[in-house]
Amino acid sequence: MIYVIFLVSLVAVSKGADWLVDGAVGIARALRISQIVVGATIVSLGTTLPEALVSSFAAYQGRSEVIAGTALGSILFNTAVILGIAVLIKPPLLTSKEPFFKAGTMIAVPVLFALLSLDHHISRWDALLLVFILILFLVSNMMKGMRESKEEAYTVVTKDLKKHVIQLVIGSAAVILGARFLLNSGVEIARALGVSEAIIALTLLAVGSSLPELITGITAARKGHTDLVLGNVMGANTLNIIFVIALAGLIQPFAVNPEVLRIEIPISLLMMGVLFVPALFAKRIGRWQGLITVLGYVVCLMFIISVR
Repeated sequence: MIYVIFLVSLVAVSKGADWLVDGAVGIARALRISQIVVGATIVSLGTTLPEALVSSFAAYQGRSEVIAGTALGSILFNTAVILGIAVLIKPPLLTSKEPFFKAGTMIAVPVLFALLSLDHHISRWDALLLVFILILFLVSNMMKGMRESKEEAYTVVTKDLKKHVIQLVIGSAAVILGARFLLNSGVEIARALGVSEAIIALTLLAVGSSLPELITGITAARKGHTDLVLGNVMGANTLNIIFVIALAGLIQPFAVNPEVLRIEIPISLLMMGVLFVPALFAKRIGRWQGLITVLGYVVCLMFIISVR
């Protein structure tokens, strides 16, 4: 029965995140807010909401290993698998400086998390610093979006607006309830299998909460929009630290397993380097890089599980 609850919760979190984002975007359009601004704020926060809620419930329940495991496991999966598969489908050209700027931000935040975690603890002061960076990140995205916006006008009838509000409410409820049951059932499965909560967080919870990004990424790549996948993954990875970790830390300060600093963060940074360092010279990410990260994820996951 616990496995059924886990699978149903997984579907609820994934589908609920889709409805939440669709509803939020629809409402924003009805209010004539630029689509670029919406994408830079509401959508990016919406796609990381599953990880945020799973980690928040974990913080409330005092399950510290689940918090960092879910956030960093999601970063590793997003980078190595989602971006890796997207690159295999359609290698992106990087002709502007913007992707490299976002990549730099994405790489900087795990390094900052590692520095804050040198004492193996995230305090409320650490969380407040991350919240401050989150505010700067969102304001920067909004300002850039408004500069680039062509002030498109959207016409949405009242019936459509009502539909979007319902989508937002149902999606929010599905994500909140799904995340809670996903966490509890995942922990129960870990106990039943004799596996540590850290491993469950790094695998089932991290991959499960990243399903919205995975589905969106594969669909966008198949349509040739790999640049959209790049933006989504880099934004989600950044927010997994400055939003997910920050929110959990504000709810309750938590301990950070030393293994996270020795294994998960270096591996995540290595995967980012494989994708973006060669691109500095080639101005594109090649299929061979995507293949390395996807295969590397499988090898690294087996290594982490064996070590833990």
